[in-house]
Amino acid sequence: MIERLKNQQDKLIINERHEAWGNLARKMAHEIKNPLTPIQLTIDRLKNKYSNQLEDTDKENFKDNLKIINNQIKQIEKLVNEFSDFARMPKPTFKNNDLLIIMNESINLMSELDKSINISMKNNVEKIIFNSDREQLGRVFLNLIKNSIESIQEKSEKTSNIHKNIAIELNDNDNHISLIINDTGVGFKNLSTNVKDILNPYFTTKKKGTGLGLSIVNKIINDHSGDIKFTSKDEGAEVKIIFKK
Repeated sequence: MIERLKNQQDKLIINERHEAWGNLARKMAHEIKNPLTPIQLTIDRLKNKYSNQLEDTDKENFKDNLKIINNQIKQIEKLVNEFSDFARMPKPTFKNNDLLIIMNESINLMSELDKSINISMKNNVEKIIFNSDREQLGRVFLNLIKNSIESIQEKSEKTSNIHKNIAIELNDNDNHISLIINDTGVGFKNLSTNVKDILNPYFTTKKKGTGLGLSIVNKIINDHSGDIKFTSKDEGAEVKIIFKK
C-alpha cells in the first residue's frame, strides 16, 4: 500500500511538472515564432535588392552570409516546433496494440539512418498485446533507438573499431511488459549530473538538442502506467521500461 501510494504521488508530481513545462513551452514557442517571419522577409528583400549590384567576389560572400542566416533560422524553427510539440502533447487514445509490430516498424525505419549499426531484437512470445496509444508508443521507440544510434556515432568519432550494436528485448511477463535497450555508445559515465536529470525538459547533452525528446518520452511512458530507468554500463548504456498491466 505504501509503495502504491508513493508511485501515485510520483506520477502526480510528474504530471504537474509536465503541465507547468508545457505552459512554458507554449509561451516560448509563441515569443520565438513572432520575429521569424519579418527576419525571413528582410533576408529575401536584401537578396533580391543587392545580389545583382555586387561584384562577383562580394556576391558570393553575400550569398554565403545569407545562407548562414537562413540555416540559423531553420534551427530556430526546429526549436519552435519541438516546443510546440511538447506543449500540445495530446492525451493517449488507448486501444489494444501488438508492441512487437510497433517495435519492428521502428527498427526497420531507424536502421536506415546508419546501416553500419546492428540492431537486434529478442522477445519471449509471438504477440505482446498492450492497451496503448500506437502513435505515442511508436514515438517512444523511435526516440530511444535514435538516441542509441547517435550515441554510437558519437563514440565512433572518437574511437575507431568499436562494436556498433543495439540489442532490444521486449518481453511479456505475468504482471508487466519489459522493454530493455542496450547499446554500445558513449553511455552516461561522463554526465556531470544525476542520470535522472536527463528526463527533465530542456536538459540535454547534445550540441543542438533541446532536451525535450526524452521528457516527452517520459510523459508518454508515465501516461501508460510505466517507468523508465537509465543505467550506464562498461560498454555503453541500458534503458529499461516497465509497463504495468
